[in-house]
Amino acid sequence: MNKRQLVAADCDVTFDNLTRQLYASDASVYQIEPVGVAFPKSAQQASSVIMAAADAGVPVIPRGAGSGLSGGAIGDGLVVEFSRHNRQISDLDLEQRTVRCGAGVVLDQLNTFLKPHGFCFGPDVATSSRATIGGMIANNSSGARVPVYGTTADHVVSLEMVLADGRIENVGARYDSLGAERQMIAQLVQRHAAEIAEWMPPGMLKRWSGYGIERFLREPHDLTEIFSASEGTLGAICSAELNIVPRPREKGLGLVFFASVAEAMQATVELLPLQPAAIEHIDKPLFDQTKGQLHFQAARDLMELDTKPCEAILIVEFYGDVAERLVALSAMRLGLRTLICRNQAEMNLVWAVRKAGLSLLTGRVGPAKPLAFIEDAAVPPAQLPAYVAGLERIMNPMGLEVCYYGHAATGLLHVRPVLDLRTATDLAKYRQIADAVSQLVREFKGSLAAEHGVGIARTEYM
Repeated sequence: MNKRQLVAADCDVTFDNLTRQLYASDASVYQIEPVGVAFPKSAQQASSVIMAAADAGVPVIPRGAGSGLSGGAIGDGLVVEFSRHNRQISDLDLEQRTVRCGAGVVLDQLNTFLKPHGFCFGPDVATSSRATIGGMIANNSSGARVPVYGTTADHVVSLEMVLADGRIENVGARYDSLGAERQMIAQLVQRHAAEIAEWMPPGMLKRWSGYGIERFLREPHDLTEIFSASEGTLGAICSAELNIVPRPREKGLGLVFFASVAEAMQATVELLPLQPAAIEHIDKPLFDQTKGQLHFQAARDLMELDTKPCEAILIVEFYGDVAERLVALSAMRLGLRTLICRNQAEMNLVWAVRKAGLSLLTGRVGPAKPLAFIEDAAVPPAQLPAYVAGLERIMNPMGLEVCYYGHAATGLLHVRPVLDLRTATDLAKYRQIADAVSQLVREFKGSLAAEHGVGIARTEYM
């Protein structure tokens, strides 16, 4: 590779060992050292360096915050990093309910900007303090409140992209760019419409793996449906025009405590007719990590975790008709007990535990860690009890501790077996579990990559 070609690009590019090591990993279990890292400040600079990489025959890996769990932001080519710059927020239109964001804008930054106007961005991921808008679009992230807001792709109006040859293109329903490519993709997708309908039935709220072909089948004039969830394989996202939504006027939150994860999954199915905005599940391996942490003691006291033991908790949130729905929730008498939050402060305590789930688990002491490799599978919510039973049949004979948490309302559990990949035994279990769970999800016609992306972790199973 001729580094001079990349250095000559109108963009900051570095090849020093420290930077390459820093960008050799993301939040996954993988590590691949890139040849260099570029830090574009604009679409024009991104175009310059991507064109230079194409001329030099160097693969390009677009990257946001590197918070992805599937290895989608690493590779042995040139990492093009959009989170250092590209943080502009502009063109707020309250009448049309749209805003434009640079790819490096962090979700919390966007919502802080929108809050005084009474708006927010609908999809609210647990990593909102670090997840970038570009990365959320690339993975079609969604978070807890999909029953109300859908996924990130549902809120993309248009995208400013840099393609593999360095061209800058704007795509969206009102743009005529890439007409030939759009027609070719439409013909290809239409040709396979029956297969798409068979493997991507409409009952799944969380998206299917990879390109949004099932969405494009419904909206063949809009290439954002294909670019959303493309994980940088079709181009680099530089900025996006997004839909925004009014902040909810009324919220209510109830917690239901269970003696087992299996009981919580069955209760999830029973709760769905109440049309909650979210049903989030956390289990004992997760909330036990809050023990002894002063920051979480108020939440532990509220939930009485030190005096009333349980194995699993459902966090059930409602928007609108809150009083009636909370009464209905209590009247169902599910599980061991039900707790209704009395005010926003109590709700914030509960959500703080849920949003800290990833950091709580990764902070577990010892060489064995709750690992992310089957953590993004989703099944139709009604199938959750049978799905969890299938997971237990795979992992219980191995004697593993497993953490189950995530978005129960949409059939997505972040399942994390506790493994030490430095041992040959656990490395073998890693492979055995990945293969078996892939087959299990297929049996339920579920999605192996519902919101965290395909990346390295799941490419072989696609």
